[in-house]
Amino acid sequence: MYSFAQRSDTSVLDEPLYANYLKLTGLHRPYRDQVLAAQDPDGNAVVSQQLLPPTRGAGGGADSATGGNGNGSGNGSSGGGGVRRVLYAKHMGKHKIGLGPELFRRAQHVILVREPYGVLQSFSNVLEPTQQELGYTALLEIVSELRVLGRQPIVVNSDELVRQPAGVLRALCAALGLPWQDAMLSWPAGPKPYDGLWAEWWYGNTHKATGFDAEVRDARKPLPPHLKPLLAECYPLYDILSRQAIRPLPEAEPVPRPLSAPPPPPGAGEDEGRAGQADGHHPNNHHPNNHPNHLNHHPNKGGTHVYVSDPRNADVLIGIRDGVSGRFELVWRPHARVSVLDSGYMLGDGVWEGVRLHNGVLFLAEEHLDRLWEGAKAIDMELGISKQQLQQLVYDTVDANGMTSGVHIRLMATRGLKPTPYQNPDITIGQPTIVIIPEYKEPSPVPREVGIRLFTVHVRRGAPDVQDPGWNSHSKLNCIAACIQANKAGADEALMLDPQGFVATCNSTNFFIVRKGEVWAPSPRHQLQGITRARVLQLCRQYDIPARETDFYLTQVYSADEAFVTGTFAGVIPVVAVDGRTIGSGSRGPLATRLQTLYTAFVDSYCAGGRRTM
Repeated sequence: MYSFAQRSDTSVLDEPLYANYLKLTGLHRPYRDQVLAAQDPDGNAVVSQQLLPPTRGAGGGADSATGGNGNGSGNGSSGGGGVRRVLYAKHMGKHKIGLGPELFRRAQHVILVREPYGVLQSFSNVLEPTQQELGYTALLEIVSELRVLGRQPIVVNSDELVRQPAGVLRALCAALGLPWQDAMLSWPAGPKPYDGLWAEWWYGNTHKATGFDAEVRDARKPLPPHLKPLLAECYPLYDILSRQAIRPLPEAEPVPRPLSAPPPPPGAGEDEGRAGQADGHHPNNHHPNNHPNHLNHHPNKGGTHVYVSDPRNADVLIGIRDGVSGRFELVWRPHARVSVLDSGYMLGDGVWEGVRLHNGVLFLAEEHLDRLWEGAKAIDMELGISKQQLQQLVYDTVDANGMTSGVHIRLMATRGLKPTPYQNPDITIGQPTIVIIPEYKEPSPVPREVGIRLFTVHVRRGAPDVQDPGWNSHSKLNCIAACIQANKAGADEALMLDPQGFVATCNSTNFFIVRKGEVWAPSPRHQLQGITRARVLQLCRQYDIPARETDFYLTQVYSADEAFVTGTFAGVIPVVAVDGRTIGSGSRGPLATRLQTLYTAFVDSYCAGGRRTM
């Protein structure tokens, strides 16, 4: 509403059908009596007298109250002499109750829909949410009614509007047949003369903003348990509406992009290309007790990825860039999904990174994104996004969750949607699927202090001409097979050899030994080029700790003074036994302890300067 109010050709009304809704439903509002006194409670009279006077035609736009869901109808005047020809009338979808069909026949409607988690969080600050109050069902009814009348609904995704205000508003103006005006992008802070009298209850954050890109929303907090069933009900309705949303329009593009997906390749029917949009999760996975954190404390099980269980993870928002539509959305974890026809699910075709968030900063983000891009280039996968843009999407995701520290992020990119199960990468619809999973995930202090046990497995790290071990790929069966054998042996992680029998790496971390005060790292030929590994070697050089990369056998491991592993999540973890042989004293050694301290100090120093842009 504030955006359209800045146009030179538009006047605005704030929910003129509110009194009609309150009268017919009898619902409580803290300002109910004031609204009934200030507005005409006869909705059809409001339509005929304010929204569709006989001397006017059709046009207009839409908005939503309190960051929730709304549909708008408007009209315009063809008169001159400074008369504004477009009337923008903001409504909530539920306000259609008791109205005749005339408003739907003559006015242009736009549906604004927002991700349900934020809607429930905002609404519950003032009133107890219900499905009727939230209005998702009403919005779907409006879309259906418009289609029956032969009118194409215009749907705007509120979250995408905040992320790309200029592009979405350009697309909306083009769809409405209105000229673009730059003034729509900003407005002064504070209350407005056209606000409804309910503004002090609902518009607090909105009044702080001066534009979409500076919009202030409620700080994220977990929903109370009694609202979780309602949230689950809203998501399928939101999905239906959001899939129909208009796409942002670049400044130089004169017409909106088509709403439909690109045609599938020859031999794949449209139904095949879309069939995989179904939920790939088993229904039981939505139950909190099936959350991965509840699997963390396996009896007598240690390891480099043992973490402190955090119930907040059941409610995180996960960022998903759909490669077909190009839309990026933040989705509540129980409803986050990709297609069963996605290349990553079917074939393990993709690359990924694990990144830490510390003091609001993505630790070593540049190096992680460089490695992601290197792997994507190696498998001939064009991500369709720049490193800077992807970094911003990661920050958008953690910000939406109110996260600052103690966070581990799994960043995944797969080749995208397949029209049919088939490995050829050329047979893919759209761009890669990108998923950002942030979790509150503090490492358990036990492995750091007590150490872990390794078991050397028969599964080897392959040569680069088989499957390059330098790819951080979704195809992890080689490492999983190694992990299985280590599990069966009762160890915490697998130690893997290269094809020549030299020590290579562990199944999920990089391996080091210490002999006579010198750090030895296996030659990098048959292992992932670990970012933490490289940083530890750099710290050794910086603090005059002798270190080298070299080939060595298990014999040198068994007789080492110390051993340790490194990883993004693990940091530096001591190894106290390999294949039943005690390493050194059988406890954390002095050099591992020193490197832990140096590495922790480096993390703090790196993240002390605030966010970095690439």
